Amino acid sequence: MRRLTGVLLFFLIVQNLIAQTNEEFRATWVITWEHINEDDSIEESKARVREIMDNHVKANMNAVLWQVRQGGTAYYNSSFEIWGRHAGYKSPGYDQLAYAIEQAHARGLELHAWMNVFESSSTAAGSAAGNNPDWVARDGYGNPMPKFRALSPGLPEVRAYLVDVAMEIVRNYDIDGLHLDYIRWNEWSRSNINSAGKAAAGGEDDPGFILSDAQIEELMSADIRERYLFDKDHPYSAGVPQGYNSWEDWWRSSVTDFVRTVQDSVKAIKPWVRLSPAAIGRYNWGGWNGYNVVFQDAALWFNEGYIDQIMGMHYHWFTGDEFYSMLKAGCPSCWESWIQPGLAAGRLFTVGPYSSEMARVKIWNRHPDIVARSRDVPWVDGFQFFSYGAWRDQRYWDEAGRTLFPAKARVRPIGDRGQTPAAPSLSLEKIDSLNYRITIEPPAGLAQDHRFAIYRSEDDVPDTQTDEIVHIAFGRETFSFDDTFDGSQDYNGRYTYFATTLDRYWNESAVSGSAQGDPLPSFAPSVVSTQPGSGDSTTVNDAVVLTFLKTMDTATFSDAVQFSPPVPSITLEWSADNKTLTVLPADGFEFATEYTLTIAATVTDINGVALDGNGDGIPGDDFSLNFRTISADITGPALLSSYPA
Repeated sequence: MRRLTGVLLFFLIVQNLIAQTNEEFRATWVITWEHINEDDSIEESKARVREIMDNHVKANMNAVLWQVRQGGTAYYNSSFEIWGRHAGYKSPGYDQLAYAIEQAHARGLELHAWMNVFESSSTAAGSAAGNNPDWVARDGYGNPMPKFRALSPGLPEVRAYLVDVAMEIVRNYDIDGLHLDYIRWNEWSRSNINSAGKAAAGGEDDPGFILSDAQIEELMSADIRERYLFDKDHPYSAGVPQGYNSWEDWWRSSVTDFVRTVQDSVKAIKPWVRLSPAAIGRYNWGGWNGYNVVFQDAALWFNEGYIDQIMGMHYHWFTGDEFYSMLKAGCPSCWESWIQPGLAAGRLFTVGPYSSEMARVKIWNRHPDIVARSRDVPWVDGFQFFSYGAWRDQRYWDEAGRTLFPAKARVRPIGDRGQTPAAPSLSLEKIDSLNYRITIEPPAGLAQDHRFAIYRSEDDVPDTQTDEIVHIAFGRETFSFDDTFDGSQDYNGRYTYFATTLDRYWNESAVSGSAQGDPLPSFAPSVVSTQPGSGDSTTVNDAVVLTFLKTMDTATFSDAVQFSPPVPSITLEWSADNKTLTVLPADGFEFATEYTLTIAATVTDINGVALDGNGDGIPGDDFSLNFRTISADITGPALLSSYPA
C-alpha cells in the first residue's frame, strides 16, 4: 500500500508567502565591503555594482540600502571626509555612489544612502574623529573611547557637522532615501570595550554588529560612570545638563534633536526623500533595547513625523512566531503598543531579519516562515534583510523571487504627500506567439523623473492591487519592455496589459488604456531533471527527485508513481511551486538492485495537459528512470544543522 503525504505546515507558510497587495518594501543592507574593493579596477567595480542591482531585481526587490559612510569616513565624493578603509582611503576613480544610483534607477529600484551617524571609529587623517578627537565620547572619568569610537551626540558642533555631512549627500545625489544607522549613543563601557577584541588597522574598527550576551550583561550592570556617555562639555562631574531632569532625558533629547533637524533639512529641499533609522529591534523592553540602553527613541520619531519609515534591526528573533510576538502579540513588549500615532499617520514600518546570523547557524530555511508570519501583521510594510552578502553567498535571489516575492511590488505611499500624477499611454506589439512588446509613453510635461508600473492581468478589468506588476521603470522618456514566455508558463489564455505613473512619493495615477494579447501556447509537461540521473547509482536511503517543466496537478499522482521491483511504501513531497517531486521510500531501497521508476502518462499539469514522458513534445507518454543502488552503505550520518549552533 502506498501513502501520499503533504507537509501541512509548509503548505500554510506558502499560502501566506503571497503578499496581500502589490505594495511591499523589499531590500537588503549592502555593506561597504560588499560593494567596494580597493583592488578593483573601475570596470570591475562597476560590474560589482551592476551585479548587486541585478540580484535585487532577480528577487523582485524594489530598494537597496547602500552604505555610504562608515567609521567617520566616506564612500562617495565628500568634501568633509576621506574615502574609507575598504576603498583603500582613495577614490575608486569614478563616482561610485552616482553610478550605483544610476544603475538602481535603471532597474526601477530605490537607492537609500545608508550612513553610520555617530559611529566614528577611524582615526585616519581626514576622518571625523581623526580631525576632531575632542568630539569623541568620554566615560564618567573624562577618558575618551580608546577604540570603537563614537562621537558624542550631546555636542552641538557634532550634530551640526553631521547634518552638513548628511545634507551634502541629499543635495548632490538623486537618492530615494537617507538611512541613519548608529543613530544612538554608543553601547560601550570601560570593561566591555576591553573585552571586544583589537582595533583594525588605521583605527577603523569592526567589532561586530551585536554585543555578546556577556557583553550586554556587563553593560547593563556597569556603573553609569563606566559608560562612554559624556563629553568634553558635559562631564559626569558637572551633573545633569541644565534644562533636563535626568541624564537619560538629555541623552535621548540630543539624538532626537539631530534626527528632527535632518528631517526638516531634507524635507526643505527634497521632500520625497524618505528618512529612516536603523532602529534597535527592541524599543524599550528586554535587556538590550534602544530606549533605555542606547537612548534611541525611535517610536517618538515615528509618531511625531521626525522620520518617514522605521527599518528595524530585528536581530534577536529567528522564527515566525517570535517575529509576530515582537511586532504585535507580545505587548506591551512589542512595537504595536508604542507606535499607534505613526501608524495612523500612514508612516512605514518594515521588518529586518538577521539573514547573516541565520546563515551562520544554518537556519536559512526559516526565511519563508518569518516573512509569512510578519505579513500577518497588517501594518508591516515590508522587509530589509541584513545583509546583501549573506543572500549572495546563499545564492538566494532566484528562489526568493519564486517564493518569498513571486511578483514585483510598489512601495506604499505615505499619507497625502505629493499629488496624483497623470496616467501614461500604452501600446502593445505582438512580436511572435510567445513575445510581446509593451511601449509606455509618459504623460506630457513631467518636470522630473517618475516611475512607471506595467501590469499584466488575466482578465480585462484592471486592478492595481491584485494584477501582477511585470516591470517598474524610472525616468521620463518613452520606453519599451518585452514580456517573453518560453511555453512552460502555466497560463495559456490572453493577457491584458495596462500601466500607471508613480511620482517620487509612490502616488499612483489612474490606469492607462489597456491592450490585450492573443492566447499563449503552452507546452506539455515533461521531466527536465532527475536525481539520481539516468543510469546513475544512489544509496539505499536517498530519495528520488524529479523536476517538471510545468506546475503539476499533484492530485493526479496518487497512483501514478511505480517502482520495479516494487517498493512497499513511498512518500511523495512537493516543492512550494509544485514543480519538484521528491519520492521517498519509507524503508529505503534494497542494496545492489536495478530499479525503474515509472510515472504514468495519466498525470497532468494544472491545465490538464498530460505528461510528455519521452520528450517528443507530444503529451500522453509514461516517463521512466533507470538507476541502481550501491552494494554497501559506507557513508556515516552527518549533522546538517543545529540551533543554537
